[in-house]
Amino acid sequence: MKKLYLISSLCLAALSLLLLCGCVHADENIPSAAESLSPAPTESPVSSDSSSLQSPSPSPGQPLEVLSIEDVQSELTQAIAQLRQPSPMDIGSLALEQPELDVKNLYYQILSLRPEFKYAYDLSVSLDSSILNCTIFYMPYKTGQYPAGFEGIQVHSLSELIAAAENNLSSDSIAVRIMDTSLEPDEMNKALQQAGGGYFSCTLNQDATAIVFNPPVSMTAQDCLQAIAQAEELADSVISQLISEDMSQEDRAWALYSWLCSNVEYDQRYYSDKSSMPYESQTALGALRDGTAICGGYSHALKLLFEKAGIPCFNVTGVYYGEYHMWNIACLDGRWLWFDATSDRGSDGQFGYLRFALDQLDTDKYQWNDADVQALINQ
Repeated sequence: MKKLYLISSLCLAALSLLLLCGCVHADENIPSAAESLSPAPTESPVSSDSSSLQSPSPSPGQPLEVLSIEDVQSELTQAIAQLRQPSPMDIGSLALEQPELDVKNLYYQILSLRPEFKYAYDLSVSLDSSILNCTIFYMPYKTGQYPAGFEGIQVHSLSELIAAAENNLSSDSIAVRIMDTSLEPDEMNKALQQAGGGYFSCTLNQDATAIVFNPPVSMTAQDCLQAIAQAEELADSVISQLISEDMSQEDRAWALYSWLCSNVEYDQRYYSDKSSMPYESQTALGALRDGTAICGGYSHALKLLFEKAGIPCFNVTGVYYGEYHMWNIACLDGRWLWFDATSDRGSDGQFGYLRFALDQLDTDKYQWNDADVQALINQ
């Protein structure tokens, strides 16, 4: 009797083990690339049916058997979401003429559909008979796996990232160590557009371990630094003439906004002879030195003046009446408000300005990516 009981117990244990192995499924809580947006056609069509994107689990030590390109998509998507390497996949049943290229295209499509996954900045693919091996390269700030001895400016927020760029414009690049793993690559690169004064293009390098600075094609880095320094001096001069210590933030904003709208003309060469328009018209220097600017010049000048007067301010890019445009959002007494000096130019402010310190913008006239703005002002 005891022997029968022991045999039964062993059988039940073995059966339980088999059942447990059979229940190891891909994490169904991780959304697939196809669940967020309908994919655009590529060389490797991807189904939008999320039910088809649940990859079977491989047996221990065995490659994952995939029956469709959607299975490959699912495994790549889940691997990126979980910051792991994809399982080897047996693609012998798939009719792929160029497996390496097809899978690479699939990876690019996943990033297009899920831009928050761009921390997976590269993918290598190799094929051993019918076994597909993929290696994903992750930005170290997401995994914490920085190279041994890596040193960089610690960055905890978008504002610190912008400050790191602004304080190091004289360098070709600076190493940074992103400390907030919730920051997204696109979010950080868009924030870096606030730095450089309209002269330097500031971007993260491929693996987000450095900020890289590039001047315009027609200028050297030294030209840009001199132009920025001159704009700073001119802004200081305006501040000294208009701003006093006892003025409120709103009074300061009004004085600086009024000065800009009254003293800077729109550079009509943008429409009549764009090739003859100087680059400075797109920057604060055009507004502050030459008294002539287009929307970029007005916006950069207002940002520079406001910040020197102790008013947090950002440039905002978007569309105004169907045309590319740049304006500002600034914080007065804890409230983020809209400013568009370009559109209020030429007014003396006697009867007020139509686009000064607005709570809201007319979305029939203005269009912009509000998520980008919110990321800046809510940090």
